[in-house]
Amino acid sequence: MEIRVIEEEGRREIEVTVASAPGDPRVPRLVDRIRAAAGRLVGYPDGASVERRVVPLADVTHIDTVDGCAHIHTLDGEVLESPLRLFELESALDGTEFVRTSRQELVNFDHVTAIRPDLNGRLDLKLSDGEWAVVTRSYARDIKEKIGIVL
Repeated sequence: MEIRVIEEEGRREIEVTVASAPGDPRVPRLVDRIRAAAGRLVGYPDGASVERRVVPLADVTHIDTVDGCAHIHTLDGEVLESPLRLFELESALDGTEFVRTSRQELVNFDHVTAIRPDLNGRLDLKLSDGEWAVVTRSYARDIKEKIGIVL
């Protein structure tokens, strides 16, 4: 893979061009990761659909995984299937308000409306769409640090 960075005076936007051989299977995943880094996620209404939706990160409440497939949950209650796996999404969303709450879930901290302690050192996060996310003990310390509770 060849990567070139060209800086131009006066340019205000980043332009990404992907040149590849026809049908290269790496291209769609690469493009989806670039979109995530730009503040948007791509998902499909169901696994069999060819309709592709682009969702701003601000509209995503959380992302969970079931049977190895990541599902993007939006403010309006829509659930989209992501072409990326959860660890790929976590990597692409590094530096945003998305935090890992368990091995199966990422939560957009901008949509957390309440936090309550749970048994065995876990936490419960109430999201703006009314759902609750469980923070396992492994990730509770990160959440506590994020909200300023010094351990």
